[in-house]
Amino acid sequence: MSGSGDQAEGSRRRGDKRSWVIGGGAAAVVALAVVAGLVVADDGPQDIAAPHGCRTSTHGAAPAAGPASDRPAPTGAVPAADFDRDGHPDLAFGAGGSVEGGSGGGSIEVAYGVGNGTGLGRCQYLTQDDPAIPGHNRDEAFFGSDVVARDFDGDGYTDLAASVFDWKPSVIVLWGSEDGLSRATRVPGTDVSHVAWDNDPILDEQLAAGDFDGDGHADLVFGLGSDKGLLKGPFGRDGTPAGTARVPAPRRPAPDVAAANYGDLLAGDLDGDGIDDLVSFHDADTGPEVPWSERNQPVSYLRGGRDGFTQPEGTRLPDAGRGSVGDVDGDGYGDLVLSPRGSDASRSSVTVVYGSEAGPGKRTTTVDRDTPGVPGEEPLDEDAAFSTLDTGDVNGDGYADVVAGAPRWDIYGEPGPEQVLFLPGGPDGLTGAGARLFDGGDLGAAPGGDADFGASVGLTDLDGDGRADLVVAAPGSDTVDGVAWLLPGTAEGPGTEGVTRLYADTFDDTEELGLSMGGAGIAH
Repeated sequence: MSGSGDQAEGSRRRGDKRSWVIGGGAAAVVALAVVAGLVVADDGPQDIAAPHGCRTSTHGAAPAAGPASDRPAPTGAVPAADFDRDGHPDLAFGAGGSVEGGSGGGSIEVAYGVGNGTGLGRCQYLTQDDPAIPGHNRDEAFFGSDVVARDFDGDGYTDLAASVFDWKPSVIVLWGSEDGLSRATRVPGTDVSHVAWDNDPILDEQLAAGDFDGDGHADLVFGLGSDKGLLKGPFGRDGTPAGTARVPAPRRPAPDVAAANYGDLLAGDLDGDGIDDLVSFHDADTGPEVPWSERNQPVSYLRGGRDGFTQPEGTRLPDAGRGSVGDVDGDGYGDLVLSPRGSDASRSSVTVVYGSEAGPGKRTTTVDRDTPGVPGEEPLDEDAAFSTLDTGDVNGDGYADVVAGAPRWDIYGEPGPEQVLFLPGGPDGLTGAGARLFDGGDLGAAPGGDADFGASVGLTDLDGDGRADLVVAAPGSDTVDGVAWLLPGTAEGPGTEGVTRLYADTFDDTEELGLSMGGAGIAH
């Protein structure tokens, strides 16, 4: 659930996730995902398609891990997804791309970890044509265009919530079990967003998961500005939330913002009170003719609390296209990490808005290619901006680190390098020291931007060694197959030995569809 909202103009990225080209009323680009679920049929509950062996390859041996820091996990760290509760984190990729019987029908892919380096054990490919998942494949349902992972029913297994638009926007939850994602149901009575100054495109409904009321249960937000946009946990196995509550519509960010596309939602604890807050991203300049440096992409902040969301006065956040939350300076407050837009921001910059007891906004740091220690040069073209972000402790020192992906963000963009930047956190936050740059070409991605290397990035500790591993998706194109790279976490950052490749055709090898793995993001 991320992005720039450029569907109508032919962008292949919704917000900052890979999107699909809309032409003649149908989606032309395929995306990826992973999930599972159940629907109650006439003859009773059914299980979804069981996982199968993954097609992967591993290059080199991962270096010996060595001890990680005994510092606690960074504040605001998202719990790792473990759908089968075997102690090994799993991956779920979401997409709204084409499937058999549905252009833009959407699919979900899940890869189950085995705790051996960055190895993967089993894989699942799921669509709404699975008899245990509500609905059926059809054009432009965009099943899995947004996916978030939490334990929504409190049984100890991670579940997966996926957005879908089959006649109206709604949410399908796929329940975890000892066999992995095995059953699914639709959440009843979901409402859509209502933001007066937003264009409110119903295909762009977003999901965010977190504990927004501080009761210890995972909640969902689906419907910005809706009186029942907050779906409270724990959820029943029939999909019914424990309750609903209002999610305020963000204030108009500036008088000159007449309208905007709602592009993304982000959850995290930015004020250290143990309750998740909500950040929303919008795009007031969705046309491809608007230069990157002049784009107006406002960001809004809602503070979570036991009595509901509030909008603190005076909080002003930089315009940005994408964000993540992690405690990069170790002070106990989650920090808001942004890919800034407009004004004087460089295309390859990352801005940290540090959290505090009063929330985000009082102190900021921006790191770019001119910062000492950051490798590489500022890209000269408009199509190389950082458009995906994630945070996690890669080097095991107890501070959240940052990864930022720079694929070719526009389908009509100029060919060029696609890269992922690693920025380590520390007691002074982000400084540029210890930064590393990973080029898609060096890892075997198709050159020139055809692979969309870095369209999704994620950090999760797949092998349980106390260091987050880097997942980079290159969804590919009509002529380039999708691949995801899993780089092990080391004391120096993501390692290039023991790298695992996960191939798109392990999920679906229907040649004419060209599965675009990782195109709609990685579930958090």
